[in-house]
Amino acid sequence: MPAILIICNDEPFRGELRQAVAPANTTVSSVPNTREILMQRSARQVSGYDLIVAEVESRDHDGLSRLILFRNLYPNTPFIAITREEPASGQAFSSAAARALKAWLVPTHTGGLEELTKVAGLALQGEEPTLASSSNR
Repeated sequence: MPAILIICNDEPFRGELRQAVAPANTTVSSVPNTREILMQRSARQVSGYDLIVAEVESRDHDGLSRLILFRNLYPNTPFIAITREEPASGQAFSSAAARALKAWLVPTHTGGLEELTKVAGLALQGEEPTLASSSNR
């Protein structure tokens, strides 16, 4: 049974993310921040997850530092970075960072989470982000 970790400090949005990425027979855990998951004593921590979905902006890490942290600690765990910012406000930089760190960047500013559902399915099937775009496959 696949296990997914969601990191997002906005509780209502975290619930929406949970619904978008939770296919049948999937365990989904969610935490409000990076610190909470890294402080867990269990063996699961981050290494026990088949997919990490995290909002790029948060109170405890900016998007790039969170991507670097998880990629350094867990280089083989698929990672989806979620952004709610408008395309003109730094998305090109975030997208380049996501590609460099072998992560998907999924913008959700358009109001729907269909792209996230699609990308989560690809990640759980072992697909990797393309170099041309982190969210378009």
